[in-house]
Amino acid sequence: MIQRIQTLYLLGATILMALAFFLPLGHFMTEAGEAVFKSYELVGADGVVEKVPSYLKFLMLVALWLPVYIIFLYKKRLAQIRFCVVEMVLLVGVLLLEGLYCYRLYSLFGETYELVATSFRWPLLCPLVALPLVWLAMRAIFRDEMLVRAADRIR
Repeated sequence: MIQRIQTLYLLGATILMALAFFLPLGHFMTEAGEAVFKSYELVGADGVVEKVPSYLKFLMLVALWLPVYIIFLYKKRLAQIRFCVVEMVLLVGVLLLEGLYCYRLYSLFGETYELVATSFRWPLLCPLVALPLVWLAMRAIFRDEMLVRAADRIR
């Protein structure tokens, strides 16, 4: 299980999604102070914590734990391939929701406050980096499946 290369790819995707979930995704500097955007909350400039709509939080949590589940399905390679496809769709959904929320927050802070500066952090791109890792894991799982089928055909 651990000695397979797809396990390393899936662990890398899990680590990247954990970083994207727990680290700040963006900072908005206003006249009143700094607002911090995370995947599960928005800490306003006045220190008030507002909850981010649960769609992003739910998708990121599922995209965080699905690669761990895929790793432990090592005896069912076809199910692993299917779940890898589901994980890639989830990662694309996370990217789209992150972009939507960043755009909405940018326009909200632009209308409400005098927006001084905006900075988006590198964890915002972690799902984009995790996407090719999951694809590489799916390819390695498919190669394993083809190898097992070829060995069965020889017997």
